[in-house]
Amino acid sequence: MLCTMIFGSVPNSMLQTLFSQAKFNGLNTGSKEFYLSEDEKYVLALCNLARSDGKSFVKEILIPAGYDTSLPEVSTLVKELWNQKSIFPLMPAFSLYKSAVVHAKDLGASGLSGHNSSDGKSFSDRIQQYFPSNTGFAENYYQGSGNPVEIVMSFLLGKGETANLYKQNILDQKIHYLGISIQPHRTKCSNAVLDFARKPNIPAIQNAAKKPQTEVYWKDCPTGTKISTRKKSGGFSLSSIFGGGKK
Repeated sequence: MLCTMIFGSVPNSMLQTLFSQAKFNGLNTGSKEFYLSEDEKYVLALCNLARSDGKSFVKEILIPAGYDTSLPEVSTLVKELWNQKSIFPLMPAFSLYKSAVVHAKDLGASGLSGHNSSDGKSFSDRIQQYFPSNTGFAENYYQGSGNPVEIVMSFLLGKGETANLYKQNILDQKIHYLGISIQPHRTKCSNAVLDFARKPNIPAIQNAAKKPQTEVYWKDCPTGTKISTRKKSGGFSLSSIFGGGKK
């Protein structure tokens, strides 16, 4: 199957050079996640660049990729990114990756598209199998060549009823975590699933009881997202919030 580019692109070698620069190095938050492919890592890094430094995204990605800034939709995006306030980068979460990879493989094998699985589950029902349910979720879905720049730009420039929603998911300051998977698709070359989540809400009573004695740190790990609670005495305890009990 011939995979054609719908939008412009920037080679991965240029992305590697870009994100190795000191000022952008902290945006490649998935660089050490062994379960992510190179393309998946760059999708995360590009989302973070758009969130954290919209002007640089325009200058380093949008223009070099050959997008015509005279087109109304491109011009509107340029203005929006140019005025975008800096937002903290998204962090990778293995639990969200599991949700994304299951859906991307499911639709790739079945030849379907969208946010419902082949057995009819919604994206929120699917994500809650892997990530704590007491938070907010969002999902972006893509079909095409699978190039990192095309994937992100398709969300930022997309058309149709999901266009603004997909862009808002990337630029939403309430979103903290991202899981991404790019997989082959039976009819569309490849498909990509981006699963977003806010920080899970720790029950208020638990907060009140622990706040005087502890500090809470969020950590991603290969066996799922966990809370690492460090006591001021120096001890550590780990409690899993990997909601993987449902199948």
